[in-house]
Amino acid sequence: MKLAAALAALIMAALVLPFVLPRAKAPTDQRYLPWQVEVLEDGRSRVFGLTLPTSTLADARRLHGGDLTLGLMREAGGELSLEAYQPSAQLGFVTGKLILTLAVSIDDLTAMASRAADSEATRSGARRLSLATADVRSAEHLRIAGISFVPSVDLDRQMIVDRFGEPEQRIEQPGGLVHYLYPSRGLDLLIDDGGREVLQYVAPADFTRLTTPLAVGNGREPSAQ
Repeated sequence: MKLAAALAALIMAALVLPFVLPRAKAPTDQRYLPWQVEVLEDGRSRVFGLTLPTSTLADARRLHGGDLTLGLMREAGGELSLEAYQPSAQLGFVTGKLILTLAVSIDDLTAMASRAADSEATRSGARRLSLATADVRSAEHLRIAGISFVPSVDLDRQMIVDRFGEPEQRIEQPGGLVHYLYPSRGLDLLIDDGGREVLQYVAPADFTRLTTPLAVGNGREPSAQ
């Protein structure tokens, strides 16, 4: 029993230490870490090696592997979005769920939905529609409009401030949800006292895409699960 407890403690330490260690003591592999957001000219940004909003799904596959699953998401209210989902992404020395939202017009999303073969429910209440083969192929060239990342470890507020700095703005929502907003970096970091944190990235020039839903009290979390 003592050995099992010791092994469990070591595993938890290995997961949490990347977030709590001082920057000077961080591991040497510093590629694609969640707090490394490079702000570029013309309101763009680069995170996880991908430039928002110009990198494509094909670029993401080259950088992060080919096991990104495409899904056309239909929310309970009927809204459509096209997402690519990787359940266990390795980003530097941090793991978690990676979700890419692709830039598609409403008309094209509606046409894709009409060609979808079937659908399945997700835990969030949305439905994931299976794309037609031709739509899967064409999606490789679509640009990435936003990135969501759900770390595999639970982050507390001190860890977040240590790694990301103090937020430029905070927005509280019912149920213990708090959004730490970093508009200059295009980042909305959602802290959930009852669940996992969610990091949502867009180009800084597109930051109102994240804040407008919050203004009406309808903040949206990633659908893919």
